[in-house]
Amino acid sequence: MMFNNMKIGMRLGSGFGVVVILLIIVAILAISRLAQQNDMLNLVVNDRYSKMAIVTGIKQETTVIAIGLRNMMLTDSRDDMKKQEGAILESKNKIAESVDKLQKIIILPKGKELLQRAMDNRIKYVDGYKSLISIINEGKKDEARVYLTNVLRPILAAYQASLNTLYDFQNELVQTALKEAAESYNMARNVMLALVGIALAMAAGIGFWVTRSITKPLNIAVNVSNRLAEGDLTTKIEVTSKDETGQLLAAMQNMVGKLSQVVTDVRSASDSLSSASEEVSATAQSMSQATSEQAASVEETSASIEQMSASINQNTENAKVTDGMASKAAKEATEGGESVQQTVSAMKEIAKKISIIDDIAYQTNLLALNAAIEAARAGEHGKGFAVVAAEVRKLAERSQVAAQEIGELASSSVGMAEKAGKLLDEMVPSISKTSDLVQEISAASEEQSAGVSQINTAMSQLSQITQQNASASEELAATAEDMSGQADQLQQTMGFFKVEANGAGSQQRQATANRVAASNNIQAARPAKAKAKAAMHALAGIPNEAEFARF
Repeated sequence: MMFNNMKIGMRLGSGFGVVVILLIIVAILAISRLAQQNDMLNLVVNDRYSKMAIVTGIKQETTVIAIGLRNMMLTDSRDDMKKQEGAILESKNKIAESVDKLQKIIILPKGKELLQRAMDNRIKYVDGYKSLISIINEGKKDEARVYLTNVLRPILAAYQASLNTLYDFQNELVQTALKEAAESYNMARNVMLALVGIALAMAAGIGFWVTRSITKPLNIAVNVSNRLAEGDLTTKIEVTSKDETGQLLAAMQNMVGKLSQVVTDVRSASDSLSSASEEVSATAQSMSQATSEQAASVEETSASIEQMSASINQNTENAKVTDGMASKAAKEATEGGESVQQTVSAMKEIAKKISIIDDIAYQTNLLALNAAIEAARAGEHGKGFAVVAAEVRKLAERSQVAAQEIGELASSSVGMAEKAGKLLDEMVPSISKTSDLVQEISAASEEQSAGVSQINTAMSQLSQITQQNASASEELAATAEDMSGQADQLQQTMGFFKVEANGAGSQQRQATANRVAASNNIQAARPAKAKAKAAMHALAGIPNEAEFARF
């Protein structure tokens, strides 16, 4: 567990460090063994072999002395004898130098003993060949030959034997050193091979362990990445270490959790968006239908108001005509005293005019009644118009009553021509009164015409606004349908991801279905409400537009 929590850099450093330490140990051992080999080679070459070479040189110089002694015995020339004696002396000096070297470099007791034995034999040999040279110089060749054979040759043999013994001893030391060097080489080779094998095995084991500890989490990360690429967000990552790979897996686990949460939120938002778009679409369609119905009602109302405006204008013209007739009747009433016949004729004419006024008053009464009905249908917007209609109705009733009274007076005036002057005097104020009433009717009609014009303008504006609302409702419905399509596409896109199931999505979809059903119920209730309103109008006996036009 401790190694799993170790950082990758520390892990690699530790592995390479162990390998480097093993390599250092191998290098140190190799250098140590090479130093031993070098020491042994130096011992053989510079010590053992050099001693053998010196002993060999002594043996060679001893042979030169023996040859010189033989040559002195064989020659009769004094010059040759001097020459051979000089050569013998030169060899003797070389041997002395070699002996001095051997005494300095031979350190083993046995070697010193053998060297001392050889030197003792050398002294005997030197004394012997000196005696031989003296005998030769005296010319005693036969005696010298006997001396050489019987005395000096055994001494030389002993001397040479001691030198051979010393040489063999040094040769034995050389062979021993070579054998030890070979054994040291074999041991160093075996140890180095063993250490190299151990280092390679440990390097392979450490490399496998480090590689395994890195590649295994990376393979897990690759597997998780492939599953994420397939949209699977339900994968679970087990983090068993705290190194860089463990931190990578932990970060990927956090990433998977965050992605799962984001996808879940996006799905929920797309469900909400889809439900909201469906609800907006249903509301927009319902609004569009209601706006269309309202636009139709506004158009019908506008047509009715235009008809009412025409009737009011006609009423105004009639009132003006009635006003002129009333003025004329007043003028004729003032002149009625000239002639009874003229008075009778005038009264008949007045009776005719009064009947017209009565008819106009009756029509005005009906018009005021229809205006009151239309004001009632207009609701809050028709309150002012209803007040004006009530006043017009009152004036019409008063005009009708006055017209009836004038008619009765006109009828009775025919039989009372004698009292025409008196009656005319009484009729002048009534006619003036009638003229005033007609003027009031005319003024009221003009006011009604202005009010209806304003209502017509307002209805035109209302119709325009209603049409704009209908267009906006249709655009809103189209936008809602587009938004619903995009929400469905978003849901299909989010369906690529696989997340753990929970209850939030089903609750959201159930709430969406409830809202859509409620919107559909509201939309279905609006036509029923319109039909119920039409039925109530029919039961109340409200006249329709055809009846108003016929009137």
